[in-house]
Amino acid sequence: MLDRGCITRDLRPLSHLKRRVINRLRTPIRPDVLRSALQRITGGGAELLFVHSSLSSCGYFTAGPKDVLQSLREVSGTLGLPTHSYCYPATVGAEAPLFNPATTPSQNGLLTEIFRTQASVVRSVHATHSMAAMGPLAQELTTYHYLSNTPCGAGTPYDRLLQKRASILLFGVAFHCYTLFHTAEDASGSEYAYENGTLDPLLTVDEFGHRRTCWSRRQSRAPRRFEEAGYLLERAGLVRRVPLGRNALLYVPDCAPVHEFLLERLKKIPDFLYQSCANSLE
Repeated sequence: MLDRGCITRDLRPLSHLKRRVINRLRTPIRPDVLRSALQRITGGGAELLFVHSSLSSCGYFTAGPKDVLQSLREVSGTLGLPTHSYCYPATVGAEAPLFNPATTPSQNGLLTEIFRTQASVVRSVHATHSMAAMGPLAQELTTYHYLSNTPCGAGTPYDRLLQKRASILLFGVAFHCYTLFHTAEDASGSEYAYENGTLDPLLTVDEFGHRRTCWSRRQSRAPRRFEEAGYLLERAGLVRRVPLGRNALLYVPDCAPVHEFLLERLKKIPDFLYQSCANSLE
């Protein structure tokens, strides 16, 4: 005899996915609407723009993801996207998966995967937290990532975003995606930034086509309060918001003041970004 309760439970994930697809299709976003929103939030454009994205959370882009990338290129001199692949060793002592910047897929969503394969895009060589970029500053941003012993700290492309005072766009995502939180943790010297004693041997193919073992610290996997910190940054006037479809665009015009804001708090309370911390973020 069939267990109707089991059938109902099994169908719930499918029904939830179906509702999400239907809701997305009910929110069409035309190219002119997207371009208007990007012009408004960037104030006409940015010299260097780094984008975290989730297109599906906003709705259905009627001209497709390639047009979304084109619209981002129109408001940026140099455009960068995260193409993290998280090629860590499965266990301590195990060999890590080989990272090849030309073929290893991005785990940061459809837009980043399309972007990394486009002509003129260069990708940094790092087995866990690579960045792809296009434009005049692309090579300068992405070079020699594998020489750093941290994914997002000093000397990495993310640190270079800070030095260049890049603009950051959160396209349909909240501050839980803001990679530069990790850069601030590293710069503050927080003991909570990395897993204790871990230095992973990561395998990469470098820009010369040579197989190379690189050593990198592993970021702490403790739950963070990044999204809560984002609300604090917004209240401090460091973030702009423009609605788009079912979600919004969040824009940091200059990531350097945000970095200083975070450093000030991290130096006072080294674990203030962690859920285990009882202190308010205020």
